Amino acid sequence: MKLFDITRTVQQAPAYPGSEPVVVERVMDMQNGDMYNYSNISMNSHTGTHCDAFSHFLRDGATIDEMALTHYYGACRVISPPENTLITRELLLGKIEGADRIVLHTGGGGFLAKSGAELLIESGVITVVTDALSISPLDNEAEIHRLLLGAGIAIVENVVLDGVPDGEYTLSALPIKLGDCDGAPVRAILVSIK
Repeated sequence: MKLFDITRTVQQAPAYPGSEPVVVERVMDMQNGDMYNYSNISMNSHTGTHCDAFSHFLRDGATIDEMALTHYYGACRVISPPENTLITRELLLGKIEGADRIVLHTGGGGFLAKSGAELLIESGVITVVTDALSISPLDNEAEIHRLLLGAGIAIVENVVLDGVPDGEYTLSALPIKLGDCDGAPVRAILVSIK
């Protein structure tokens, strides 16, 4: 068995344009004579490696604490479409059939086209994971997110897939349980039994 940690270190992860920086403030510090170390953390719900709840783009969608955990744990397939491109139906055909969860290794800059999103929906995929900052081009966030989330497909964004070969894995990307929230950070790993 081999574990691949596909989680970005929060403070080093690419940030969504306009988002506030992550702040980790040491409140208690043993270096200063305190009995223990203790920190406050400030960041948005879509910082670093994170998942989008259905409520991220759907008015009455499930919040992160209401999302089924089966989206974030189970068999998955890693595939590598051409890097830094718009991922169309044609680029996914023959690569996603029979998989419940798809992990897109795009070089960090590949985004899902409408036709690619539609094929994921038609194929019965329940979760899509990407190494890009977003599953969709930043100038067309709403359409692709609403298509996927509205079809019951969970989204995990901003993973790191360096050194991860294409193939079959077990995904574990369980979100922090934040009540009434639109997304949450995850610690994402891929498990290979080879």
